[in-house]
Amino acid sequence: MAIAAEDNRRATVPTPAGMMTTDRIKERSILVIGMARSGIATALMMADAGARVTVSEMKPEAEVSAAIEQLKAKNIGFEVGGHTLGSLENVDFVVTSPGVPPSNILLTGAKERGLPAYSELEVASWVCQSPILAVTGSNGKTTTTAWTGWIYKHAGRHAQVGGNIGRAFSEFAAGMQKEQRAILEVSTFQLEGIDQFRPKVAVLLNLSPDHLDRHGSMDEYTRLKFRIFENQTESDIAVLNADDEAVVAWDQDHDNGRAQHWWFSIAGPVSPGVWWDGESLSYDTGKAKGQIPGSNQLIPPGAHNRANAAAAVAVALADGLTPSEIATGLQKFPGVEHRLERVAVVAGITFVNDSKATNPDAVAKALVSFDQPLVVIMGGLDKGTDFGVLVPALKERARALALTGRAARKLEVELGAEVPYRSAARFENAFEIAVEIAQPGDVVLLSPGCASFDQFDNYEHRGQVFKQLVKDFAQRKESE
Repeated sequence: MAIAAEDNRRATVPTPAGMMTTDRIKERSILVIGMARSGIATALMMADAGARVTVSEMKPEAEVSAAIEQLKAKNIGFEVGGHTLGSLENVDFVVTSPGVPPSNILLTGAKERGLPAYSELEVASWVCQSPILAVTGSNGKTTTTAWTGWIYKHAGRHAQVGGNIGRAFSEFAAGMQKEQRAILEVSTFQLEGIDQFRPKVAVLLNLSPDHLDRHGSMDEYTRLKFRIFENQTESDIAVLNADDEAVVAWDQDHDNGRAQHWWFSIAGPVSPGVWWDGESLSYDTGKAKGQIPGSNQLIPPGAHNRANAAAAVAVALADGLTPSEIATGLQKFPGVEHRLERVAVVAGITFVNDSKATNPDAVAKALVSFDQPLVVIMGGLDKGTDFGVLVPALKERARALALTGRAARKLEVELGAEVPYRSAARFENAFEIAVEIAQPGDVVLLSPGCASFDQFDNYEHRGQVFKQLVKDFAQRKESE
């Protein structure tokens, strides 16, 4: 069923290249693909900015009724139950949500018609008046983004955290003021559709194979990650991981914008940048050197979190915060939900929720964070990655694997010859296998190494289900 907006005539107001204001939106006719959180936020933002907006969604009306009510309230047109090429008629440009694949009929149709297609990240940046601090990488971007926001909050600085974490950028972009900061987690799916997106400070944490089912090759995936820097100027700062060979090699071999380069490391000194000196975080900005007070008392465990902390500190220093302003938020940050989140200890077994670990590299970082024997719940929707790289760490640290989801068979083939395992079709059954195997003193670790979409809405949903299963298990034990 489709309902048209009242006026869908093609706008005639020109859109000069480089215009970064609501003039790129006002009086335009715009098609948004998808009624997920970011799609709805984008549609509402652009309608408020004076655009004529239509939203197209594959799901039937009954499954998106709440979203439809929001659109109706703003006189935003929509079609549901499938995409139609007719919705591209008289459109000035298309905006796509991160989950929409490039093969989508409306994206291919827009390309054939010569219509620009932008990501939600791009169009939200047009209306955002504040400087943007953006974080990307294969792993650690949620923790680093949240940690940066925590630093700003405890420094008394006004900032909003969102993007690929929490709220969509479009939900708050229009309300940002010049003295504030938009702190964003950014994915390759969002970077695919940028044009003039320009962070004041941009971070690339690391590179490891991820989303190859969508991007096709590691080179293409890496190229998309480095797009975060492409519109920066000499007054902006690019923060890169000096310990990641792939990051360093690509940076050396390619023209990666005009921004000043800063580095972070847990292996040794870098300049300008931030590094772990064995006990705490040291810095050299080129103008000042020193240590960050209290940085020897970080709460989240593991070497990877020392790297995340170094990156967050580099962002804050690059943006002008002082070491004393940084110290409190850095020290008090508790970690993020679904990332090495300690849930409970039941019958001597520690349960840890690492649902955010959606690729093998993230799982590898989780495995080395514990000294106790592990029973690891893995599986979900395969993203075309190689699980074999986990064999050495699993052989050393895991008592057994509990496998589930569509990727279970692939995990059996790539890991099962080296690590004991049992498999179950459903996630709930894999949890029961894990608690049967685990012994007092063990850790049951949910670290899937896969996307969640075969059984769940997203990784947050998967993590919440895991935590509820732990709660149910605790209640069973109490009643025994």
